[in-house]
Amino acid sequence: MFNYRNIGSFRTSGFTSRQSGGRSDISAQSQAASNQRHIRWLEDNLSRTLLLCETLWELLRDEHGWTDEKLTQKLEEIDLRDGTLDGKHQQSVKKCTSCGRTVAPRHKACIYCGREVDKSAFSI
Repeated sequence: MFNYRNIGSFRTSGFTSRQSGGRSDISAQSQAASNQRHIRWLEDNLSRTLLLCETLWELLRDEHGWTDEKLTQKLEEIDLRDGTLDGKHQQSVKKCTSCGRTVAPRHKACIYCGREVDKSAFSI
């Protein structure tokens, strides 16, 4: 499993530049600091999302009697929708129902005709 906690340990010192005035050093350090802030923001959001998921699961388990086995079974079922049991939610290319062209998973609408192809509330 990927360790997200190690991401934030980038170093902003030690950049060298052959360009005049060291402007590239400052730019690289500024970009590194910006990346670190963004990573902390992502980690915070991931932590809140995990807390929310755990809360929802405990409510379902406690209020409706669902089991960990049932959760695991459903998780595997959803994970296999892309054809691979890998713990990732990967969307596949779609065909536009209007013009028939291929639409990349990152697009919610066909870039050719504008028809909405992804109406899922869970698309990223």
